[in-house]
Amino acid sequence: MASCSNSCQAAGFELTPPGQTPASAPSGARFGQPWVVAGLLFLATLALFSPVLGSDFIDYDDTVYVFQNEHVARGFTWAGVKYAFTTLDGAIWMPLTWLSYFLDTTLFGTGPAGYHFTSVAFHSASAALLFLALQRMTRQIWPALFVAVLFAWHPQRSESVAWVAERKDVVCVFFWMLGLLAYSWYAVRPGPGRMAWVGGCLVLGGLAKPMVVSFPLILLLLDFWPLQRCGGGMVELRGRVWPLVREKLPLLVIVVPLAMLAVWGQSQQGAVAPVHFAWYLKLFRVFENLGFYCQSFFVPSGLAIVYRVEKLKYLHCVLTGGALTAVSLLVLWRAWRWPWLVLGWFWFLFAVAPVAGFFRVGTITVADRYSYLPSVGLAVAVVWSLVVIGDHGPGIRRAMTSLLALWVVVCALATRADLPRWRDSYSVFMSAYYHGAHYVACDHAASFLYARHDFQGSLAACDRGLETSDCISLYNTRAYDYLMLGNLDQALTNFNQALRFSPDYADAYYGRAMVHLRRNQFAEAREDAANHLKYGGKLDLKALKLPPP
Repeated sequence: MASCSNSCQAAGFELTPPGQTPASAPSGARFGQPWVVAGLLFLATLALFSPVLGSDFIDYDDTVYVFQNEHVARGFTWAGVKYAFTTLDGAIWMPLTWLSYFLDTTLFGTGPAGYHFTSVAFHSASAALLFLALQRMTRQIWPALFVAVLFAWHPQRSESVAWVAERKDVVCVFFWMLGLLAYSWYAVRPGPGRMAWVGGCLVLGGLAKPMVVSFPLILLLLDFWPLQRCGGGMVELRGRVWPLVREKLPLLVIVVPLAMLAVWGQSQQGAVAPVHFAWYLKLFRVFENLGFYCQSFFVPSGLAIVYRVEKLKYLHCVLTGGALTAVSLLVLWRAWRWPWLVLGWFWFLFAVAPVAGFFRVGTITVADRYSYLPSVGLAVAVVWSLVVIGDHGPGIRRAMTSLLALWVVVCALATRADLPRWRDSYSVFMSAYYHGAHYVACDHAASFLYARHDFQGSLAACDRGLETSDCISLYNTRAYDYLMLGNLDQALTNFNQALRFSPDYADAYYGRAMVHLRRNQFAEAREDAANHLKYGGKLDLKALKLPPP
């Protein structure tokens, strides 16, 4: 098979056709050894995400994980280590991630820049490790580099990298990629010692986030291609599949308890709730979510920290499900001719399965961070397919290489343009409010607009959010909007609604006291002021100027 482009051949990197035994990479390549390329990719990714270092914390999960967490504020201590291994704060068991936060505080202090730097460094290192693992397995520099760059520079990566609360993503995937590199070493000469290195990486990844549960399945896919440990046909596959599965059984001993612990921990915190629909409606939601991730991979527009949960469009779900099923069947049918598609497509499906939609995490069904690991599979499928298409002639080869290069450049420019969205809470939630308006985004937007005395804008945000959720704080903010606009009846109605859902909501008692005071209902105002204090309220009651009883 020819190389990706004439320039690739000139550089000394000749691509091996998918499905053939890879040859050793040339030692005198113009661009240096793979480690040099990996280092340059690491530095380029650091540079691309460098604006993140000037971003603030986000007032959504960063409170729990970092800037309002007293254990993190104290830095690396033995009490902190105990906390890291025993807490379920954030609804997930992630001791290694907590330790990384403690170390950041110790090294850089409590400002956001140090935490951001560590997240960017982990992400950049993961890109370099992915390149090294793919290059070692395929002995192809350019396709491996394109996959790693698409993974690292895609706009969907902004959420996992720029949001400090998603440190668990970048730490987990760093050890996942390190595990891939260790497995490429194991596959050359299998042995218990080398598999122990793979298992160690898996354990460390699981201690950061339990998304590693699909790792053994991905290794089986790598056995099929590019490592070609399954043989060249069904006869050989039947004879080799059990030994390949058997050697992964120790890894299952690691991932199964991690998966069970993750589900238990999040259910304990009320973060995971089953979707109580008929099975076919669950399947429709899964199809819709998978379609979202595929579409966002190719057209990443309207990115948001939270996406509005829309009603199912049945025809769209059926068409999407049919397309996904057809692709899966086609990949299986042509598995021996297009083995890279088996790896890429099923990497995507296996990696996204834990967050595909059978269970809802918190208040969301899809999120950009959920694509962090699955996107690698789509990149593999696309890049190697374009490489094969380019084998049909020099002109086509140049066109495919140019297309990949253009895609990389567009991704880098789009990511750089997207990073200001993560500058602070205001920018990230106002952007989400204008791109779909999940009720969480509406809640934050309403608070921001209220603080700027834009009561009509805040009221519109509340109305939009309450279309999809009975959010208590939205009722409360809407009540204050009406109060500031002089509509006491609507203000009282919304304060009552907030208190109906949450009878201990101190802020609503204070607002309702203001309504009673304006109506000269002093006894009711005093009662609500007392309840404000009773339920932990800290607002200044002197400002109410209540007359003595």
